[in-house]
Amino acid sequence: MREWEWARADCEARIARAGLPVPPKSSCYFCGSIKPDEVLELSTEELRIIVLMEARAKPRLRNVEGLWRRPVLGRRGATPRPGSITEFIRERGLLSPAEVDRIIETAPLALLDFQAAQAALLPEQRIPMGRWLDDFHRASDALAGDRHHA
Repeated sequence: MREWEWARADCEARIARAGLPVPPKSSCYFCGSIKPDEVLELSTEELRIIVLMEARAKPRLRNVEGLWRRPVLGRRGATPRPGSITEFIRERGLLSPAEVDRIIETAPLALLDFQAAQAALLPEQRIPMGRWLDDFHRASDALAGDRHHA
């Protein structure tokens, strides 16, 4: 597509003309290039992971606020947003303030404890990170009273 100098809009138009559904943009949900309207479409679990990632990184951040790096003020047609996706999640009420605060206060330390425990084991004895994340989501669901996640 690049060789043909097609932009995303050109690809979408071609797909639509063929009568096919236009696939959503693919990127990691925690990509720093994610747009505010894309964050609004994320699942509760994805939002929690973003909060966890930014909370875990925050003690080491010096020149950026979070995954979005710096705030955008909204000039020249840009959508205003903070530098931290967590702050956007909080501002928009995508997760409750209590849940955001709980993740920030407890999850990074719990993750470090998990990682330290796993590092002490032989590789074949280690539990996959996904198991810790499953426990993280189950605990978050229980505390939020959200029973629709299995």
